[in-house]
Amino acid sequence: MPRMAGATHSLSLHSHARSGSEGDGASLESGDSLPAEDRDLLLRLQRQALQYFLDNQMPNGLMLDRQHNHGPRRAHGLCSMTATGMGFIGLALASTPPYCLISTKEAATRIGAGLRNVLEQLPHDQGVIPHFVDSATGEILGVDYFSTVETAWLAAGALWAGSFLQDSELESLAVRFYRRINWCCWTGEAESTGREARSAEDSVARSALLRHGKSRDGQFLYHCWDRLNGETAFMYLLAAGADDGQAVSTECWTRMEPCYGTVAGLRFNNADLGLFVFQYGLDLLDLRQWRAPGTVDLLHDARLATLANVRACRESATSFTTYRHYWGLSAGDGPGEPPETDIYRCYSPAGPVDGTAHITATLASVAHDPHAVLENLRQAERAGPPARGRYGFSNINVDRNWIGRDMVGIDAGAAILALDNYLAGNRVRAIFHALPCVERGLNRLGFSRTTSKIASGTAIEPVRKAS
Repeated sequence: MPRMAGATHSLSLHSHARSGSEGDGASLESGDSLPAEDRDLLLRLQRQALQYFLDNQMPNGLMLDRQHNHGPRRAHGLCSMTATGMGFIGLALASTPPYCLISTKEAATRIGAGLRNVLEQLPHDQGVIPHFVDSATGEILGVDYFSTVETAWLAAGALWAGSFLQDSELESLAVRFYRRINWCCWTGEAESTGREARSAEDSVARSALLRHGKSRDGQFLYHCWDRLNGETAFMYLLAAGADDGQAVSTECWTRMEPCYGTVAGLRFNNADLGLFVFQYGLDLLDLRQWRAPGTVDLLHDARLATLANVRACRESATSFTTYRHYWGLSAGDGPGEPPETDIYRCYSPAGPVDGTAHITATLASVAHDPHAVLENLRQAERAGPPARGRYGFSNINVDRNWIGRDMVGIDAGAAILALDNYLAGNRVRAIFHALPCVERGLNRLGFSRTTSKIASGTAIEPVRKAS
């Protein structure tokens, strides 16, 4: 594992005292007015993130969950369905300007291979597929043998890529996969596992919610997706937009619960979680154009969460040298205890906090605070080659003299979605919202149009048909 060069430049974490910017519900910013140097940096990082999916699609068409960011690459590993869904979007984007890393024909061929493998080789239960698949043996692994959220990401990526590439064969495969999912069979109160009995009111509330999945023995996992955030929002939209008889109840959105807390003096929904829940699916949803039912403002929460994350790291700078230079608390790898060198932890401002900064996770928050994100990236650039690997920036812990070994596929995927929206006129969201099932889901769940105007951004390039 590479060792980190000494970081000698102190990061000045600004006060964010921008008039009218905190909590005003303003539209997401676009990158069209960036200085050329900053735009070039973001485009270089975007190309590196896209390269992750070009390099790590296995012969079975699925994407590796993680890969070494430094040193020799793994030949095999676990394939993740969320990484694969994000990877389908990445492959499609890689074939078009401003990236042009592969042809549209190659993108369509690669995505088609993955979809055919999922449809013809992977087991499913009412359309729901596994979380992890061993790329060498095909063995299904993980507690969630069948996973609803992984299935949702595969569906979203496949539908998006087929529409974006205007490839009728891909669209047909994607629709076939999506229409196979019987979402309503995955809702309801989880069976008792000896836990404290729930109230009748709570049981009714959970009856409309999607379960996490099933175990290998076919038993439903105990938990439901009951939190309203960027991890769940897009999934319920897809599930509500399904065919009659397969869609979830229209009550599902209002049955999800906000979970408010306070971090660094700011109160917002899901304050106990890291950056990723304020990214991911929110880069598919255009919440500037559409207002969700209820009182929770997910876009507002995402902006506050980014600000709170910066502040929390600044407040911890007296305890950890890392946070004098960098910020970024989100689920990901950190330094392990011997003999382990790396271990996955659910980092967040609420803890654990051990001096680890997730640089790539901050990249996916670029629209929420471009200044803080770019300052973080420039600081990581100055740290030298050890911090930046073949697919972008590794996680950093200055206090432990540690650089993360791997790039995680879903971190690269989240960055790709966020950067393309920021640099290319919101086109990831535009394509997603044009999908018929998404339009149905918006209408059924009671989303309403807002009066916000789309940020100018860079003009969306016409999509070329795969040829």
